[in-house]
Amino acid sequence: MFMPVRLSEAQQEIMQEIWAAGRPITCEELRQRLAGEREWKTTTVLTFLSRLVEKGMLTVTKRGRTNLYAARMTQEEYRGEEGAHFLRQVYGGSVKQMVASLCESGQIAPGELEELRSWLETQRKDDLK
Repeated sequence: MFMPVRLSEAQQEIMQEIWAAGRPITCEELRQRLAGEREWKTTTVLTFLSRLVEKGMLTVTKRGRTNLYAARMTQEEYRGEEGAHFLRQVYGGSVKQMVASLCESGQIAPGELEELRSWLETQRKDDLK
């Protein structure tokens, strides 16, 4: 099982760009992808990439003098593991408690609740096949 890794907001931004690229990318490519939102220096991006490699979120492969960085898991896998960790930590693993809490605090709109109900029914039908 994946041990959840705490990512800073900046590290999450970097992972989002790497997942969006859908392939291994270089530091310079990443800097260009982030250019609209962040104007980070190469050394800053390299530091974040190095920390993400240390945390096990990325792999690094050397091609000549260039490093290629790739995600070790898909965004969906990460979300699933991170979501499961959050559910265990905050709600003792109870999906019902989480949904009830969100409903009671007004965080789930009535339309979203109906959408969730419909999705759950579809999942149940798929499980019965």
